Amino acid sequence: MDFNKARTFIEVVDSGGITLAANRLLRTQQAISLQLQQLEAELELNLFHRQGPNITLTKDGERLYQLFKPQLMAIENAVLDLKSSKQQAKGMIRIGAWMEQAVNYLPEMMRIFKQQFPLVEFDLVIANDVEIERMLKLNLIDVGLQVFCQDKKLFTCNPIYRQALIPVISRNFLKTYQQPKNIKDTLDMPLVDYVDEYSAYNPWIKKNARQLLPQAQKKVRAITSSNNVVLKQLVLQGLGFGFLLHESIQAELDIGELIPLFRSQTYQNIFVEIELTIKRKHALGYVHQEFIALLQKNRASWMN
Repeated sequence: MDFNKARTFIEVVDSGGITLAANRLLRTQQAISLQLQQLEAELELNLFHRQGPNITLTKDGERLYQLFKPQLMAIENAVLDLKSSKQQAKGMIRIGAWMEQAVNYLPEMMRIFKQQFPLVEFDLVIANDVEIERMLKLNLIDVGLQVFCQDKKLFTCNPIYRQALIPVISRNFLKTYQQPKNIKDTLDMPLVDYVDEYSAYNPWIKKNARQLLPQAQKKVRAITSSNNVVLKQLVLQGLGFGFLLHESIQAELDIGELIPLFRSQTYQNIFVEIELTIKRKHALGYVHQEFIALLQKNRASWMN
């Protein structure tokens, strides 16, 4: 049964006619009439006696009205109560995340959540994986967004975000250096990379030119940073080529401030994946569970 058709049927009966029902539901009279016809066809019942503009209920229509009315009222009241409880729900959601997610991902998720839970507050802590796990263990934050979760026994970890890291150079870079012709050329170019185990260059070489990996592992980085936002500024200044989140550089790519490393894509992308990390034995409140559910519901939109 289509809930919308049932609601239209009740409104027509309560209003005493199609014209008033159309005004109340902000629909055209033709749309209301069509819904009633479809409802009768689906149920294989005649619900109305029609005499020009006047309609009255048949016996079947009266019985259906008596069945529908209390059920629909109960549903609408439940929805109103649910909306009211969300509007009044309070609490603090403490999140530990990398700068990248604090800039590119979380603001959108927070905006959506605040539309339903306007009184809920957020406390956002910028940290790396080690710090995020430490704060989770001490119950200083409620949820974490991590690249690598170390303690799988203590934490539940589920991927919610996956984006390509694009190798790029800047227009400023080309004032001093030439654009590389192939992957081997990058061995002699200044590289702006992520620190230590987060290096993007080595996995990219391993995926696209494995024979160059021994040389790549010996390559000295011009600058290293754990922060994608900082790395972006370094690349824009022409200090080297680097790997940046695709969604964070689209505007610069569109205007030519940043340029793909090669004129044609002859390589496979590498990806950064972020996991939603929660302490297994830490009880979370209602608003925390609702926020986690929102992140999981929108997971597909961020798993490119």
